[in-house]
Amino acid sequence: MGVHNFKNTQAVVAGNIITGFADGDAIAAEPNEDKWTQTVGADGNVTYNESNNDTGTFTLKLKPESASVPILLQLYKSGESFDVMLHDTLLNKRVTGEDCRIQKLPPFTRAEKVEALEYVILAAHYKED
Repeated sequence: MGVHNFKNTQAVVAGNIITGFADGDAIAAEPNEDKWTQTVGADGNVTYNESNNDTGTFTLKLKPESASVPILLQLYKSGESFDVMLHDTLLNKRVTGEDCRIQKLPPFTRAEKVEALEYVILAAHYKED
């Protein structure tokens, strides 16, 4: 029987450990394109096409009062690239991104209850270990 605990997951953005995650799907990472696609000829012959697109997307959802919000805001404003690393220490699963930039700032919304701030980070070089 396995045990899951979100505390076994670490997110590092530009050398900063990110804290103050919102409830639910707080962290997500995925490549932007499938590694393989198929082309089927008129005679049924299949050719596999390997993509050279190594880009990916990271999504972090934070509580508005997270101490990491000002860090992400500063990275967005600077326009400089940075690295991202997500690490599940229990499963030893690591996802990294190099030459990353924050796509856009979360929308300004207010409601009766606190809402998560969603930061989408684009990576030029995405890798899963």
